[in-house]
Amino acid sequence: MSSIQKTANLPDVQVQIDRLTRRVESLASKIKSNKEVPKKDYYRPTEVCQLLGISRSKFESYKRSGIFPVKRMGGSVYVASADVLKHFSGDI
Repeated sequence: MSSIQKTANLPDVQVQIDRLTRRVESLASKIKSNKEVPKKDYYRPTEVCQLLGISRSKFESYKRSGIFPVKRMGGSVYVASADVLKHFSGDI
């Protein structure tokens, strides 16, 4: 294959890669939306981060700003599910 033919095929390869990337992202989104979320009265911070797809530092920022008021029970920190749902009902 000559260098001209290789260069001519690069855009086709990129188009295929882009198409495949979009399909993978679409499938990942469908899987995420179909996962079952355990219904609880309270969630641990780690669970909140996993459910919402946020980092722990983002959670801490939300906690400091009052978006996630926490409750301490038995030496552990919890967030009421109502507080999570109130602000992020579309995410979980």
